[in-house]
Amino acid sequence: MSEAMTGPTNEPLSTGPTPRRPLLHSRRQALGVLVATGAAIVGIVVLVVLWSSVGARTLEASAAGGEPCLEAYAADDAGAEVSYGAMPPQAVCSWEVDGERQEVVVTAAPTALAVTATVLAVGGVIGAVALLVVPRVRDAR
Repeated sequence: MSEAMTGPTNEPLSTGPTPRRPLLHSRRQALGVLVATGAAIVGIVVLVVLWSSVGARTLEASAAGGEPCLEAYAADDAGAEVSYGAMPPQAVCSWEVDGERQEVVVTAAPTALAVTATVLAVGGVIGAVALLVVPRVRDAR
């Protein structure tokens, strides 16, 4: 063999790619990552639906009329404003009546559903990352 084809110990050099360690070590780990990812996706989708429905119901309530705060907001009254809360998903209309600030909850999503969806989303992401990272850290040691 020629000098260029051997390494420092006179063993032939590998010409192919180095084998990569598998990302997932077992079927059990793959199933865990699948379940965690599914939980995260379900949680995120439910949260998006809740926030979207709060916005849509606020628009419907504004178009339907009957709520003095929303009517003042639609008329561009300087003291009226609509704010949205993320947790729990809700729309709150505030305005001044006789010099006193009042707030009216226009619409809100169920708090228990929002909390459950948040736990699924955050727990699913953390679980999937943990299932992928922890074995690699153990292998590196």
